[in-house]
Amino acid sequence: MTVQELIRLLQTYPPDLRVVVNGYEDGYDDLSPEQVTPAEISLGTGTHDWEGAHGDARDLNREAAGGVEVVDALVLQRASN
Repeated sequence: MTVQELIRLLQTYPPDLRVVVNGYEDGYDDLSPEQVTPAEISLGTGTHDWEGAHGDARDLNREAAGGVEVVDALVLQRASN
């Protein structure tokens, strides 16, 4: 999803609708501006079912990774407890 696609999607909801993220194990937490951060990610590098599909590019050995695509992304992070 791109920022433009997210904006379009958000415009279909009431402007006063609360925005939350899933909790660590259960429930929901509020999302604050500090939890929205840019990051450089490596596409398609998650190898385990407990990992996300993409990885943090800082963890990527770029010489060994060959043709892995690295892109900029906007991350909505769950607050760490």
